[in-house]
Amino acid sequence: MIKIHGRISSANVQPVVWCLEELGVDYERLDVGGPFGGNDTPEFLAMNPLGLVPVLEEDGQALPESSAILRYLMRKYGGHPTDPMAAAQIERWVDMSKQHIYQPLIPTIFWQTIRTTADERDNKGVASAAATLKQSMKVFEGLIEGPYVGGETLNLVDYQIGGLLYRYYELDFERADLPGLRAYYDRLCERPAYRDNVMIDFMGMKVPGA
Repeated sequence: MIKIHGRISSANVQPVVWCLEELGVDYERLDVGGPFGGNDTPEFLAMNPLGLVPVLEEDGQALPESSAILRYLMRKYGGHPTDPMAAAQIERWVDMSKQHIYQPLIPTIFWQTIRTTADERDNKGVASAAATLKQSMKVFEGLIEGPYVGGETLNLVDYQIGGLLYRYYELDFERADLPGLRAYYDRLCERPAYRDNVMIDFMGMKVPGA
């Protein structure tokens, strides 16, 4: 059975677990990282020397990095294209999202508005990140040609970027008015696996004075 090392409150763990649930793959998730600790033990560092979650463990092998895990799961269980060019046309948007969506949203806006006091907040950094997201999310909205980016079924891009949209819409910052993106997010919210594994209240992480 697959083991996923990582707390469900992590924005990197959530899309992996969501993907596993949607694909109907048996797995066990272990609370590691954050308040649970366990990511600095010799055993964990042998799987990921960076000490970060998630890590997938299967058949004696370990695979860290959420994007790499999602690629693996979709190739093995999710009907990801076997043609190299067809696969690359999907995967390029995953690579784009790490720099132009994840980076401004999680390490910048989330960290500055939830994990940093208002007195210490980098408001210029938040504004710059919000501007980046306006452009990036407009591009992403253009990829949605059916119910999902993958058409009638979810694909790798849906898990990678869709898995960030709960925080995107729940955090307090200026967003672009993108009706197509909002409708797409509303469709994700109707999926039980998304509600259970991505829509995790993060306000308990908010530091006093944030």
